[in-house]
Amino acid sequence: MKKDKVPENMTLDEASKFWDEHSFLDYEDIQEVHFSVDLRKNRNYIDIEDDLAKQIRAIAYQKGISSRILINQWLSEKLEEDRFKNVKGSSSS
Repeated sequence: MKKDKVPENMTLDEASKFWDEHSFLDYEDIQEVHFSVDLRKNRNYIDIEDDLAKQIRAIAYQKGISSRILINQWLSEKLEEDRFKNVKGSSSS
């Protein structure tokens, strides 16, 4: 039994989740699409241990945000803390 049309205008995360849960064989409106992706454009990839990545994804899910946003928030906070410590430490010398 064929289903309704595939939802349009999904984000990459939404599309990934959608296709994890659905089969393209269930849809009539599937068309072959060609595109190119430059993974180097505006992204920095850092290897994270699997256990840490799972924990990060779980916390991000609980907060209702992406792992990328959570990691960026945490790193920004850590850098600000370190910057403050360095300024405070150099002014007391």
